[in-house]
Amino acid sequence: MVRFWAGIGGGLLAGLAVFRGNVFYPGHPAFECLTIGALTSGIFTLVRQSHRGQALAVALAFSGVRFVLSPVVRLNAAISGLALGLGLFLVALIFDLLARGGWRFGKFLVAGPLVGGVFLALAPITELASMNVHNAAGLLLFRLALGVLIGEGVAVGIELAELPLLRRASAD
Repeated sequence: MVRFWAGIGGGLLAGLAVFRGNVFYPGHPAFECLTIGALTSGIFTLVRQSHRGQALAVALAFSGVRFVLSPVVRLNAAISGLALGLGLFLVALIFDLLARGGWRFGKFLVAGPLVGGVFLALAPITELASMNVHNAAGLLLFRLALGVLIGEGVAVGIELAELPLLRRASAD
């Protein structure tokens, strides 16, 4: 639970540093620092605790929830939710692989850009209704930056939560 809440806290603090109080407004894109930050933290935490099946189930459940709750383009919401969940799951596997390979701190430097890449790849689907020739580059860059921000925040939070565990394990 400490990893999970530290990950949410890291994503929220990163969002607050950039977007201030807008992270608490559901209509603002910065709200994803809270929602997708919680999803990312949950998936990362489950993978780090060797519950890969449960982490994959969370990623797939997110797609179903997006499908049911999306008021407009349901198929796009389900597809983007599935791709986002699976992308975050893949990044969590890489994060866990680095940790098992001996990286004590600094995995966030890899995880953040990878989450940003997932956000960038999904931007044409998630921003389908509002993207046009005039604003496409700005929306793509914004989605990339938002993904990096969320990925970095969550990963730093989880890494900071794991530091005492690493110290205890090295002392034994």
